[in-house]
Amino acid sequence: MNRLILIASLLAATPSLAVPTPVTVRVLSQGAKFIGTGMGGVDVVLADAASGAKLAEGHIDGGTGDTAKIMPGSPRGTPMADDKSAHFTTSIDISEPREIRVVITGPMKPAGVVVSKAETRWLIPGQPVVGDGWVVELPGLALTARREGGQVVADVSMLCGCPIAPRTLWDEKRFEVKAWVGGNAVPMKWAGQTGRFAGAVPAGAVWVTAVDTFSGATSAAKITPAAKP
Repeated sequence: MNRLILIASLLAATPSLAVPTPVTVRVLSQGAKFIGTGMGGVDVVLADAASGAKLAEGHIDGGTGDTAKIMPGSPRGTPMADDKSAHFTTSIDISEPREIRVVITGPMKPAGVVVSKAETRWLIPGQPVVGDGWVVELPGLALTARREGGQVVADVSMLCGCPIAPRTLWDEKRFEVKAWVGGNAVPMKWAGQTGRFAGAVPAGAVWVTAVDTFSGATSAAKITPAAKP
């Protein structure tokens, strides 16, 4: 009996072996497709939710994915990604269920449009995140604005770089772009180029905002002064 007790005590004192647990992270642009190489990619940090200890980090690269799989609004659980869809894959060694926080930062292009988002979920030893992996939807639009003479010009796209243009999935008519002078909004109109809006805006304007009235995505950017001749 003493021998059995000793064996049980030894087993209880033996630390559990860590199990490699694969994690794939993808980032979806609100109202559009996966964010990848075309927009400079996305930085990813995985950490222990309780302690904050960093467990893995990397960068998401790859394509925006198959439009036909992503955009029709398929039933929940239907895979959206393919082998070329932008992703980051790593493996975390855990010996027990562990709550993990992911912090997403991107896209990296163009300058000034970076958005950050954090989410948590439980990982189970040896159990990969099924389906498309850990998919984080990043809110917002890629928006830059500058003054050109008496006009303010804004360039807008989805965070994945998907183009805003007539007769596309992201038709320009669904976007409201405005320059702000104090509390007054000056509407800006489609300027005939992909993603470009412009308007005659008084000199006191500081901000431009963009709203996708279909998906609800929003963004704001400060107006860059006109370049000196």
